[in-house]
Formats: sequence, C-alpha cells, structure tokens
Amino acid sequence: MYFQPLQSRLNASIFISALYFMVWGVMVFISPSLLHSVVVEEKNTPIVFWDFMGIITFMLGVVLLIASFNPFKHWLIILLASLFHVGMITGFLAGFKMGMFNNVYLPFLFFNHIIWLIPNAYVLYLVYRRNLDTDDMLIDTFNSNQYPLALFDTTDGRNIGDLADQEQLLLVFLRHFGCPFCKESLLQLQEHRAQLESRGITIVLVYMVNDKIAQEYLSQYGLQDLAQVSDPEEIFYKSFRLRRGSFIQLFGIKVWARWISLGWRKRLFNTKPEGDVTQMPGIFLLQEGRITKQFVHKSVADKPDYTIFLD
Repeated sequence: MYFQPLQSRLNASIFISALYFMVWGVMVFISPSLLHSVVVEEKNTPIVFWDFMGIITFMLGVVLLIASFNPFKHWLIILLASLFHVGMITGFLAGFKMGMFNNVYLPFLFFNHIIWLIPNAYVLYLVYRRNLDTDDMLIDTFNSNQYPLALFDTTDGRNIGDLADQEQLLLVFLRHFGCPFCKESLLQLQEHRAQLESRGITIVLVYMVNDKIAQEYLSQYGLQDLAQVSDPEEIFYKSFRLRRGSFIQLFGIKVWARWISLGWRKRLFNTKPEGDVTQMPGIFLLQEGRITKQFVHKSVADKPDYTIFLD
C-alpha cells in the first residue's frame, strides 16, 4: 500500500513519454513534411533522415510503454532511454561545434530529448529511493529473532543452524553471477579454498538464483561441490544486514576503475546478470553460530582478503 501512489506516478510519467514518442514516430514516418515546419527547416534535412528518426523514436516509445507497466522492474529500460537522450544531445553539441548542425535543430533536440531527461531522472531517483526504503523494511523484518539461522537450509538439505553449531562457517554472500567482481571473488575462493578448509572452515556460498543456474557458473571455478544456499528472495542477505547498493557503491569512480582494470588484466567482463544487480555482497565467519569476523563491502569493487579469516 505504501508504494501504490508512487507506482501510479511512475506509471503515468513513463506512459506519457511512451505515448509521445510512439505518436511522434508514426507522424514523422507517415508525413515527414508535417514536422518540418515544427521542428526544423525542411531544406536542411533529407527525408531519409526523418524516416530513420521516426522508426527509432517509435521503437523507443514501445520499450518505454513496456516499462510503464512496472517501472521498478524495468528501470534499466528507463536508464538506457536516458542514456540515448544524453547521447543525442552530446552528438548534436559535437556536430554543432564541427559545423555539421546549426540552430534550426534546437527545437527538435529540445522537444525530443532535453525535456525528457527531467522526468526520467525523477523516475530513476524514485526507483532508487524505493529500493533503499524497501531495504530498511526488509532488514528490520528479517534481522529479528523470528529468522534465526535454523530457518535456512543448504541446497543439499543441511540446516545452516545445525552446521553453525558444529563447525566454523564462512558464509560468502555473492554478487550476481554476471558481475566481474563476483567472478574475481570466486577466483580468490578457488585460490584460498584449501587453506580455509585445512583450518576446519566450511565454506557456504549464498546466491540469488536457483541452484541449477548456480552450478553452471560455479563449475567453471571448481566450486560446485561447496555447500550452497539459494536465496532468490534475498531473505538470508537481509538477515545479515546486507543492503542494496547506493549509486556510488554501484557506479562510483572506484567501480569504473576496477571494472576497466579487471577487463584489461584478467579478462573478466560483465555478462548476463543472474540475480539482483543492486545487491551488495559480504563475507561472515561464524563460530558457534556467532559472527567472529566479517568483510562487508563498502563498494562492489572492494576486493575481499580471504586471508583475514585464516588467523
């Protein structure tokens, strides 16, 4: 109920923009000359340009129409639309500087790109705030005595509460499997696994997909036989107070620098996301059911040091 008014505002905002672009695209494609007098002088622009822009704009309207039904789920579409607008504006400015465009294109640029950045930015901000507010509620709910370790089982049927009472557990909460930082973490686990297990530490991987999908990824690192917890609803994540990331934690300068570095040095790249792309990871060492050491990421680009759990 709390998010229903917010959902309605987002739906309306995205629906209006979708309708605008679909109508604009159809009108330009059917009758380019009708728009020439409104947005740009006819003599400066060939018909084929407007045919192309009409098709692209109509397609933009279609994908935004899809996003309008659930902006929280399809926020990536809105982000990509915003980047498209930014790209068009940047391209115009670069072309204007090189003498390829002149002032007659400004109405087209304003009505089709500049003004839509404002509602798009507002929608993305509301989605961002909604995720953070939802996290607070989920953590308050699942970080209570009503959700002890005994409520969670591994994919092979072992109870986490029982395991924590009997053994030292290293709970490794992973990022989504398409993330290069997740891949780096799995490579580190592969490197330190023997040392950790020689100290009597049982490694438990926690992820946000079903175990069949996880096996495909983990087998690439020889980690498919480790104990695992499948947590698509992220309840286990919230019970350890692991939040969704802020904008800086997910897209800050450090993230971009490390992302480029991993791609260049280790050939680790973003692939298809498998899990919540905004969820932050973390690592916890449990002894007798209590946290004795932990590494909680301040940024998705933080590189965990597994040797701290060997002392």
